[in-house]
Amino acid sequence: MKLLKNYDRFVILIWIFLTVVFWFRYIPDSSMLEGGLLALCIMASLYPFTSYLSKTLLQKAMRQKRMLLFVGQFFLVSAASALFIPAILHGFLYLEQNGFFAPSDLLLGRSQMGILYINALLVALFVNFGFCGLRFHKESMKLHEALLESQLQILQQQISPHFMFNVLNHINILMVEDVSLASSLLIKYSKILRYQLNSDKSRKVSIAQEVQFLKDFIEIEKVRWGNELTINCSWKVEDNTKEFPPLLLITFIENAFKHVSRCIAEKPYVNIGFEQTADSICLELENSKSNIYREKDSISGLGLENVKKRLAILYADNYSLIIKDSEMIYYTKLVIKI
Repeated sequence: MKLLKNYDRFVILIWIFLTVVFWFRYIPDSSMLEGGLLALCIMASLYPFTSYLSKTLLQKAMRQKRMLLFVGQFFLVSAASALFIPAILHGFLYLEQNGFFAPSDLLLGRSQMGILYINALLVALFVNFGFCGLRFHKESMKLHEALLESQLQILQQQISPHFMFNVLNHINILMVEDVSLASSLLIKYSKILRYQLNSDKSRKVSIAQEVQFLKDFIEIEKVRWGNELTINCSWKVEDNTKEFPPLLLITFIENAFKHVSRCIAEKPYVNIGFEQTADSICLELENSKSNIYREKDSISGLGLENVKKRLAILYADNYSLIIKDSEMIYYTKLVIKI
């Protein structure tokens, strides 16, 4: 979105470029000074009309969805702005005749007002079309950016309630068996909820905050599973201050615990590896699976689809996601170039 940030500078550069082009166009028929002043006057006469078209009429037509009306306004304003160019040319001819500039061939073969006006109209149409096209592209990009921002907020807020229900149910059971442990679990869970709520207001958080959130999540799972599950974690963070979209990785970790096997014969496991370097983030997960068929519920896979959409919006082609689903193992590897 660099064009949006530097749009005004880019427009100024285009006006300067057009002035220079017209200057070189008039140099063969006049002096450098006269050609430069003529080009400057013509661009200055077109500028208010072009700005009014692109900044006011075009934006209004786009908001009201009345582009057909704008087409008529475009030709009307262009025709009006073209009237000034022949007047400017004759003004410079008058200055030549009165000795302000040396005699030139500016109006050679174009002394008739009709021919001058047609040429001026073509120039006005060209300039106005170019700047209106730029403005239309900018407004379209703003709308697209706003749409993407809205989609990201919706996807970010669609946190699966599965984990919430499990934790609250477990706390309810522990309130009878172990009040102290239930209280500890509730405090940990409140930190997670607070992070999720605060993250809704931010597009980026630090790597340190996101990693701590993931660790808090895993700590709750350790309490919930107790000795029934082996959990191995590896965390390597090179730069804790690096910014990162919040709640982007939690779905993968949540899925690992959600779908881990509950086989009595062999102890289930979840292996988690996270590594952040200067230009990439890698999350690698592996969990054991049961070969017993379990019917999927109606919202199964929704969280994974949401996070894939977020990845596509945020990183386009700058990420890779590998998912391997075998009978006994579920493996995920996500690499993001940042």
